[in-house]
Amino acid sequence: MTLTHLFKAQAIFAWLWVVMIWVTPEMAIQGTGWELTPNLQSMFQFISVCFLILGVISWMLPTWASDNLKQVGMVAGVGLNALFLAITMYHVSTEAANFDPLGAIPIAIFLVLFFWKSRA
Repeated sequence: MTLTHLFKAQAIFAWLWVVMIWVTPEMAIQGTGWELTPNLQSMFQFISVCFLILGVISWMLPTWASDNLKQVGMVAGVGLNALFLAITMYHVSTEAANFDPLGAIPIAIFLVLFFWKSRA
């Protein structure tokens, strides 16, 4: 798997979350232990637009970065995934949310893969 493929895989993962939020919001939220309310569903739909944009950016980054893809991989791949994972672990540690393996484990895998492929 190349760094380009890794960016594309991350884009697809983000888009899967967008689809899940719009089609099955109960499934998207059940891992956290939260109750789906109309307000939370509205907020989730707003956040899904950010995930949609994140997916587009991730899909396009290999083209935009070209020769600097390893640097972008460290910042966008490692840095952002580390931030997502840190925020998730913070919410789990404060008991604001349950540990959701559907979100946290793929993020950790992407973090490790981006680090590995960006250093190669």
